[in-house]
Amino acid sequence: MTARVSLATLGCKVNQYETQVLRERFKRANFELVNFPEEADIYVINTCSVTKRADDKSIDLIKKAIQKNSGASVVVTGCLVEAEAEKIKDKFPQVKLVGNSDKLKIDELFTPLDKSPSLTGLALRRKSSFIQDFYSHDRAFVKVEDGCNQFCTYCRIPFVRGSKPRSRALKNVLAEVQLLINYGFKEIVLVGVNLALYGKDLTPPLNLVNLLESILTLEGNFRLRLSSLEPHLIPQGLIDLMLDPRMCPHLHLSLQSGDDEILKRMGRRYTTDEYLKLIENFREKIPSLAITTDVMVGFPGERHHHFLNSYNFIKEVGFSRLHIFRFSPRKGTPAFSMTAQVEERVKKERSKRLRELGEELSLKFISQFIGKRLPVLIEGKKDSKTQLLTGYTHNYIKVFLPGDVPEDEGLRGKIKQVRLVKACPNYALGQL
Repeated sequence: MTARVSLATLGCKVNQYETQVLRERFKRANFELVNFPEEADIYVINTCSVTKRADDKSIDLIKKAIQKNSGASVVVTGCLVEAEAEKIKDKFPQVKLVGNSDKLKIDELFTPLDKSPSLTGLALRRKSSFIQDFYSHDRAFVKVEDGCNQFCTYCRIPFVRGSKPRSRALKNVLAEVQLLINYGFKEIVLVGVNLALYGKDLTPPLNLVNLLESILTLEGNFRLRLSSLEPHLIPQGLIDLMLDPRMCPHLHLSLQSGDDEILKRMGRRYTTDEYLKLIENFREKIPSLAITTDVMVGFPGERHHHFLNSYNFIKEVGFSRLHIFRFSPRKGTPAFSMTAQVEERVKKERSKRLRELGEELSLKFISQFIGKRLPVLIEGKKDSKTQLLTGYTHNYIKVFLPGDVPEDEGLRGKIKQVRLVKACPNYALGQL
């Protein structure tokens, strides 16, 4: 009987990409893939450790796998393993821990013919090093870079992902993107631990603009989206390249704080003036551009006036969407032992205020496009709450399609012209 494998992922798009690599390798080796947490012989849990909440969710996934089948082989990988290996092993002595550097070798640990597989070390032959599909997604993520050398004072990433940036060879990225386009994906999302560092370690050196220019020479009907970028690392020429109609007019530029004193304490390498100037330069050439961001509240030393500065700056920039999270002390980082820690009650209060502001800004951004026709990538699954078809515009507006639009396989994964008819906080209603 073929061994059954169940995979679970938390965290960033890089983690999701790496899980997809493993999923395809297990599939090529004739394992049976089942949804998490269905009963399986093997569980692979790809963890995240960016916040304490991510730690807790990762632990919950391990518990679920063990509870579902106590006799299964449970492999835990990802950033929580790098950060808290001893803690995991003490709590779950039966699991196998695999670090990030060996994550993509997990499939080599098993043989598909063993009904109750053990960690044998038997290598499986790989037919391809590229992904050709993306499980349960209508857009495909392509990892092009790993590692971060920025060492922000609150962040574990350089320690758990490596502080030396490591870029994929250009020819390998192009080959994988072309495979995904050929498979039918209409949107490719480039991801990295610090995407803007792409190519600096290659010989000869390249940058993100070089990569994008090469991808845009590929054949096929597709659009290209960038994941998170650090504002101080934006390569020269990106603004002009974003004018290409195949480039999604959307940038996720991590802010973290709108107060210069807090930015300095965070180890961020820009000021609010520099950030705002960058945004203005982009918007001057691309008026429809969506700017989304990450904002942290409750960093050590953040007093009320710092928060107000941040609140007002966020309002001035006019982001189309905010991702807000509360500061979480990460062991091993400078911020872990900083004085003037902010009470959890205050963090929650500030988060709530920013969420309300985020909804206000989102509504304002979306309202500009009411009555206009925009290209929307239709998703295959209906929204679980409304049972309506959904999709995203090129500039990252979530769209619900009301009425009697059928859940037609002919629409899934296709880019259709949709007229936006009503603006709501964080989404719009539209009509095909």
